[in-house]
Amino acid sequence: MSKRIILLIWITVISTNVFSQEEIQKAKEQVAKTEAILESTKDKKETSLSELNDIEAQIEGRAHFLSQIKTRIKKAQSEAIAASNSIDSLQKKISILKEEYAELVYAVYKTGGDLQQLAYVFSSDNFSQFVRRANYLEHYKEVRKRQILEIERSQELLASKKIELEARNKEESSLLVEENTQLKALQKLEDRQELVVTDLKKKEVELAQKLKLERKALIELQRQMLALTSNVKKNKATDFDDIKEPTSTSNKKPEINSKNTSVRFSEIKGKLNWPVKDAVITNHFGIRPHPVLSGVTIENHGIDLRVYENAEVKSVFEGVVTAVTKVPNLQNVVMLRHGDYFTVYSKLETVKVNVGDVISKNKLIGKAGKNIDGFFEIQFQIWNMNGEKLDPEQWLTLK
Repeated sequence: MSKRIILLIWITVISTNVFSQEEIQKAKEQVAKTEAILESTKDKKETSLSELNDIEAQIEGRAHFLSQIKTRIKKAQSEAIAASNSIDSLQKKISILKEEYAELVYAVYKTGGDLQQLAYVFSSDNFSQFVRRANYLEHYKEVRKRQILEIERSQELLASKKIELEARNKEESSLLVEENTQLKALQKLEDRQELVVTDLKKKEVELAQKLKLERKALIELQRQMLALTSNVKKNKATDFDDIKEPTSTSNKKPEINSKNTSVRFSEIKGKLNWPVKDAVITNHFGIRPHPVLSGVTIENHGIDLRVYENAEVKSVFEGVVTAVTKVPNLQNVVMLRHGDYFTVYSKLETVKVNVGDVISKNKLIGKAGKNIDGFFEIQFQIWNMNGEKLDPEQWLTLK
């Protein structure tokens, strides 16, 4: 039984350590992947707001990684303290057990050993006394056996706790080294961020002009989306709602039954595929202060994704192509309807679908284009039938 306990403890120690190492390694690989994407997508070399956004994305990734490391360090330290306390308790317990066992052995010695004990039993005055003395000696031997087993079990547990303590101390040391490395990398990024901001402050007029163009594009895309949702609501009883699943395999275009599409789309909130396999969020949803222009805010109706050159953009869910259009500074735009929801893919260099196409999940929509600063990027939005903008990060699968 004791060996099973030790084996279970040892397996737990190893599996916990491996799991934590895998999580840390996964986070580290994600940071490297983010940097690889951001560093490879830049087309123009002069300082720009897009470069600043990339730096901020890297800082965000590093900070998250550091947070994971710090959390694991605290846990490793806590586990090390628990193991150390267990070692102290077991050592005290073993010491007490050995003292008790020594007293029993000495008591046996004083009574003359096993032969003397047998004589004690056989010198009974009657059978009843004989049985009582025999039971007493049997119980006495069982107590000794149990004490020996308890000492052995405690010693094995002590050995396993020492192994656990050593593992936790090694893990903590390794994490501290990684933490120091990441802190240095983060400091370099923050220094670089400061330099870029300083340089961009010299280009405030240019930044203001670009911001004006981006806002104009945003307003135009919003106008088109509101017109689209309004038109679909008026004609909701027709077209898309009448589309049904194919009854047989044929060369016809794939079809879907959209009456349940809204429900199914809402059910996978937080599990949607990303429109681009390898992508980094450089601008989040909502309103935030402009990183350079004082007193100015930036609004984003979706998320901006920095991607590799020629990156394929795919549908995140099955749906119908309701619009393919062009918007200045957003290039080609594709709008898909998923029942009472819409997904919008903009900044596309090329488009591979047409209005009316019924497409499946992961269907190629087009290829990513460049933003106003020459960085490869797409913008992804989610809307509902009421013309409300939704935060895509709450819908996409967490990376």
